[in-house]
Amino acid sequence: MALDLPARDMLQLEGQTAIAWAVFDPVWYLQSYPEISEALPDRQPATILAWHLEHGQTLGHAPGIFFDEAWHRHAYPAIGAMLRDGRVASAFDAYCRGGHARSPHWLFDESYYRRRYPDLTDDALQANGLANGYDHYLRHGAAEARVGHPLFDPRFYRGALEPEGAALAEQWGPFRHYLRRIAAPVPEPRTSPYFDPAWYLRRYPHVAEELAAGKWRCALQHYLCNDTPTGFDPLPQFSEAFYLARNAGVAEAVQRGERRNGYAHYLAHGAFEQRAPCEAIDLRWYASQPQVLDDLERGRAAHGFEHWLLIGRHQGLLAAPPPEERLTEGQASTVFRRKAQFLAPLLARAPLDFTCAGKPVVSVVMVLHDQLSLTLATLASLRANLPGDVELILVDSGSADETRHIARYVLGAQVMRFDTDIGPLRGSNAGLPCIRAGAALLLHNDVELAPGAVAAALRCLDSDPRIGAVGGKMISAHGLLHEAGGIVWRDGTIQAYQRDASPLLPEANFRRDADFCSGVCLMVRTALLQQLDGFDDAYAPGSYADVDLCARIQQSGFRVVYDPAVSVYHMADGSTPPPGEADIAPQRLMLCRKHEAWLRQRPVADPAALVVARHGGAHARRALFIEDMLPLRWLGSGFVRSNDLIRTMAAMGYDVTVYPVAPSRFDLAAVYADMPDTAEVMHDRGIDGLRDFLQHRQGYYDAVWIARTHNLDRLRPILERAFPDHDRRPRIVLDSEAIAALRQAQKAVLAGEAAVDLDAAIRHEFANADFCQNVVAVNATEARMLRDLGCQDVTVIGHMRAPRPTPRSFDKRAGMLFVGAMHQPDSPNYDSLCWFVDAVLPLIERELRWETRLTVVGYTTPDVVLDRFRQNPRITLRGALGETEQLYDSHRLFVAPTRIAAGTPYKVHEAASFGLPVVATELLRRQLGWEDGRDLLVAPAADPALFARQVVRLYRDPALWQSLRDAALERLRQDNSAADYAAAVESVLGPADAPSPAA
Repeated sequence: MALDLPARDMLQLEGQTAIAWAVFDPVWYLQSYPEISEALPDRQPATILAWHLEHGQTLGHAPGIFFDEAWHRHAYPAIGAMLRDGRVASAFDAYCRGGHARSPHWLFDESYYRRRYPDLTDDALQANGLANGYDHYLRHGAAEARVGHPLFDPRFYRGALEPEGAALAEQWGPFRHYLRRIAAPVPEPRTSPYFDPAWYLRRYPHVAEELAAGKWRCALQHYLCNDTPTGFDPLPQFSEAFYLARNAGVAEAVQRGERRNGYAHYLAHGAFEQRAPCEAIDLRWYASQPQVLDDLERGRAAHGFEHWLLIGRHQGLLAAPPPEERLTEGQASTVFRRKAQFLAPLLARAPLDFTCAGKPVVSVVMVLHDQLSLTLATLASLRANLPGDVELILVDSGSADETRHIARYVLGAQVMRFDTDIGPLRGSNAGLPCIRAGAALLLHNDVELAPGAVAAALRCLDSDPRIGAVGGKMISAHGLLHEAGGIVWRDGTIQAYQRDASPLLPEANFRRDADFCSGVCLMVRTALLQQLDGFDDAYAPGSYADVDLCARIQQSGFRVVYDPAVSVYHMADGSTPPPGEADIAPQRLMLCRKHEAWLRQRPVADPAALVVARHGGAHARRALFIEDMLPLRWLGSGFVRSNDLIRTMAAMGYDVTVYPVAPSRFDLAAVYADMPDTAEVMHDRGIDGLRDFLQHRQGYYDAVWIARTHNLDRLRPILERAFPDHDRRPRIVLDSEAIAALRQAQKAVLAGEAAVDLDAAIRHEFANADFCQNVVAVNATEARMLRDLGCQDVTVIGHMRAPRPTPRSFDKRAGMLFVGAMHQPDSPNYDSLCWFVDAVLPLIERELRWETRLTVVGYTTPDVVLDRFRQNPRITLRGALGETEQLYDSHRLFVAPTRIAAGTPYKVHEAASFGLPVVATELLRRQLGWEDGRDLLVAPAADPALFARQVVRLYRDPALWQSLRDAALERLRQDNSAADYAAAVESVLGPADAPSPAA
């Protein structure tokens, strides 16, 4: 198909061109421009087309209903220069001459359409004779109910029409029907749940007047095309002013012209990230309600905002917590105090015992000044938090209340008493000589420690002798973040990272070095703290004392680490304003003079530098790891390997961000239980938000690791836009995980279909591999295939699996074990289970009789139904299990009857690591490179009788069982060690401590 031609060659009458948007509509043209009738010698369609090409283009006429000439000129100002220079005759002429990536109409977004439907690749469009995404939409997409603009949903539009209109929309196509309808004087129908035209015209009566005067065709056109896009709300459930005020980064992007308005960002990203659309809707809370969660998992809505618009408000669901659940910071602080007051009588009758019999595991220094009830509540939290030997040092700084008699209520504490209020800094320093433990916890007396907080701080401090101090996640009484580590800018100004954000925010939930952490709860090595003489009381009062101490710790060669596992609820009176600039300016100047050289290493204050500035100390290399979904181990299907890669990178010192293509629907407890604590896990994002995510993290990542080849096809356009400068682009790594074309070929053989052209299929699968600097294969065979294809820098990284043989002997075990995740009905694991149960299990049962027992374990998605196996008395379905070691210890053998596979079977490595011998297909043996009869037993997938004989043979032969077990364990020791795995990762990414260009 000839493209990139002038309008004179592209625009044709109906039937003369296959390109839908290049069809000239003479009837519509005369109706739209009646003034030209006198200039036409006749009304023949060819004459009208010729007149338009000769004269109409220069007059700004559109060629048809599908191209808005005036809007296109306004939306793309560069076209004006082309028109003035005479390079094009019209905006449509420019569109024909290679402008197919631009949007032709205010109600169709080319880039949005291509992103939403990644199957519409350039190759796919060309193969089907389509010019671009708009051509596809007009010819097929709208009829298929595909969405070409966030505010026009063909299915929703048809449902909003009266029966006669819906029938016409079905006949003409919903998009054509709508464009014709808005030219008629009839009520404007809704095109999407996200825009309410009737409300819009009531809300903005001057728009209704302009509509009546013919300036606009409809309310939706005004909303999408007016020159003050942030001045209008699209429906009552979204407030532009509220959203921009709450999301400064979005407001900046709108100011830079990267987004038309806040609503454009919200529909693309904000709703998926559960940001609030207006003051009345708390989307994060709403989407967490059980009914909403269930509906979202069933696919009844794309996100919580859509659910509220379509379902929730009509069912009377609450859009935000009821008033009794909402607290201001001041109210929450009052509740905090009252709770402490209620506890005080109980604690008075049962004194807290901090008697330390042996060497303490930690020494706690707490400065007191009145407020006995708060002190006792904090100490009760401490005692419950760490039941071991704790040395408690209480410094009474001139208390006038019952705190003077603290020894009545707290046993075993060392109490130092001063007659006057010496302040918290001098009070802390006074307690330093008394410390006996190797770790000192500096703790305020108005906090509640989250479970395990002190133990987590001790673990972190013990994990690296270079760590000098550990701070935690400070949560205000009303449930928002007070601080997730602190930032010091080059000019000495300080910033509490993620202040007032949700404590569940991904950015606040991974361990990292920080410039400083709050002294509200700060654990420091005792020797270091005493060497530095504690706080510099010249900074009293204020948080600059914490900053100064942490700066001196780092200048002494130690690290200051923020650990979110050290979570602390801090009572702060919301009615008390923070110190003003006049109060902190002298402290800032003091810090600048004292730490001039250290501050020169810090970045200049800039919101764009926040993501880099949140890291203190030396910068490690940073990797962005992108997977289909968050790679939790129990999902199987290659996600275990991805999880191992992330764990390995983190253990080696890389700063890893994990980003899922599909937004996570997993419980956060399950997510964080399966991820290393130094990994930043973007559990609230998906591919729709990736472009903005990368835009805000320019220069941050040294490498982008893309798991699975099909993701590269979707991500390449996003990455090219995010990193337009090739020389400054981070290293792009394609981790193939497995060559999918191999599976396609195997499926075709099993189905009796025509053989797949494997070479062509692999070339197509890896068509975008040239975009990557490194390609990772899971085994040597697939690596050779990729090198033969022309891929450069191919590295083999298989599976990491340490031997952990279970102890039970052969004679105390029974049954066969099958483990495999099934994410769709045609998955290889489902196929293998069906084949084994139908063709192999009956043959085994003839020999083993009552001993025949098969246990099936693995994650299955809701659309995978295993009902056909439930009635079989020989089969037990266990579903997804977090812990499987007991099953490996109780079963006698493992079956891997896989007929369709690529890559390397992790399930065999896992079974072998637990010391469970395996019977597998020849396909898996080849992928493993193992030896039949030595490491495992093998049968071809086409021979169920041999597979059954191998199972029976192994089931009855203890000597064979033991020899296979021992040999497979030795294979793992040789081929799957953690050290080799780390070396392979380093060969791709480089050393974690190498200088980072992003630093």
